Amino acid sequence: MPELPEVQSFANALDAQYAGKRLARIVFHRPDLRFPFPRLSLERIFRPGARFESASRVGKQLLLTTNVGAVRVSLGMSGAFFPASAHERRKHEHVTLHFDDGAALGFEDPRRFGFWVVEDAHAAPSEVGFAAAVQLSHDAADGTDSEGLRCVFLSSKVTGSRRSVKDVLMDQRLVAGVGNIYALEALFRVGVHPATPCTRVPRVKWESLALEVPKLLETAIAHGGSSISTYRRLHGDEGGFQTLHLVYGREGAPCLAPKCHGVVVRMVQGGRGSFFCPCCQRLRR
Repeated sequence: MPELPEVQSFANALDAQYAGKRLARIVFHRPDLRFPFPRLSLERIFRPGARFESASRVGKQLLLTTNVGAVRVSLGMSGAFFPASAHERRKHEHVTLHFDDGAALGFEDPRRFGFWVVEDAHAAPSEVGFAAAVQLSHDAADGTDSEGLRCVFLSSKVTGSRRSVKDVLMDQRLVAGVGNIYALEALFRVGVHPATPCTRVPRVKWESLALEVPKLLETAIAHGGSSISTYRRLHGDEGGFQTLHLVYGREGAPCLAPKCHGVVVRMVQGGRGSFFCPCCQRLRR
């Protein structure tokens, strides 16, 4: 599933290539999606003559803005944008934005877990319930904001919680944008076992996480994110950060920490694989 760096990579590329263009039309290709498109509102926001103003990121979601309105896009597990053909569509291309200069932008999603939610107050009545159900918490600290993370991590609702530290890092109501890959990479870098209860994480480790998470994410953004499975950037090329992973996906490989002779292991937490070094990241119970 694309995480903050992968979504930011799309936002940067879309903003650079499409901001300022005028829409010609929006075309929908599939009605049988898990989360159907809010067609009436999207036809208004991307109506002929509307100006595509910007693409940005909110947590792990994209925000596409025209001079008419804005839409949040969740990429789900396999969603992606790509420069589309004006005359031929891909097998899993669900919607296409056509511009008046002949360019086209497609959205494909083979596994169909992605969704588009209208951000403004003019959504059709039938679309309001779904929008509310997937609304992000406005109180969540962005993963690239060190001071915001520090406030969250040192709050009593975190330091007094019996939840695992990894669970908290991935809770989008608290921290917007951090998923499995980057939570595990950050925990390795500060030497905290992913299953450690929050009550057992020392304050100094929370302070370190508040600094390490943004630094890690900014580095991943600079490398275009991590291409683990289906993720590709706007023009189809892979991200490069997967070559810099220290633990994720490295089960059975030697720990890369200096002077450590441990081996990376994998366990399952909440249905997801957690990778860590049992020597560098000892479990505190």
